[in-house]
Amino acid sequence: MKIGRLGVWALVDCLTASAEAAFARDVEQWGYSALWMGEALGRDVLVNAAWLLANTRTLVIASGIANIFARDAMAMAAARGQLNEQSGGRFLLGMGISHAPLVSAMRGHTYEKPVTTMRTYVEAMARAPYISPRPSDAMPTVIAALGPKMVALARDVADGAHPYNTTVAQTAEARAVLGRNKRLCVEQKVLLETNAARAREIARAYLRPYLRLSNYVNSWRRAGFDDSDFRRQCVESTRRHTGRVGR
Repeated sequence: MKIGRLGVWALVDCLTASAEAAFARDVEQWGYSALWMGEALGRDVLVNAAWLLANTRTLVIASGIANIFARDAMAMAAARGQLNEQSGGRFLLGMGISHAPLVSAMRGHTYEKPVTTMRTYVEAMARAPYISPRPSDAMPTVIAALGPKMVALARDVADGAHPYNTTVAQTAEARAVLGRNKRLCVEQKVLLETNAARAREIARAYLRPYLRLSNYVNSWRRAGFDDSDFRRQCVESTRRHTGRVGR
């Protein structure tokens, strides 16, 4: 699989099927090498990948991420093989451990020891039988990784890591752990706004839901943020909300 330095990560499952297919074709025409999409409360990311692969010709479609609690290891391995065989090797599987509230409260699974759970899952994928035609090329897999232990696991059992909501400094740290021969597929947010105050307001609103997810908060702590940063985010959010009530 040939994947360039720049791709697009987008919440395409908020679009209609025809609109997201058109968007994928635009991304392909613009010259980006890959389109990444997530999985949370909307479409099944692997089913959606099949749709977008069928509606593009050269674009790599990547899951960022496929939740391992949404399907067992055998189903994940089968989908990876099938999507690559059908598309001529244009599917990149990014998979992750997700977050406790999404896994336990919404899906009813037990959320325990992320690194151990992921290692066991990858080992089960490697053992999974698959009797259908296989793709001629390798089927790359990257693991969503924030902390150094998960990055190291991605280095040892996968083709690389897919960090999300991390800083530039954390990207350098992940590369040091992975080494030079593994994929480092980083989601880096870009905000097209020239007004600094407005840009911060937009960014804070986008990041606010992530403050309820301990994986991200712990990652930001490792990056040097502390409780004062998180409290300031909540206070500013409350002030904006209170100021709008009487309008």
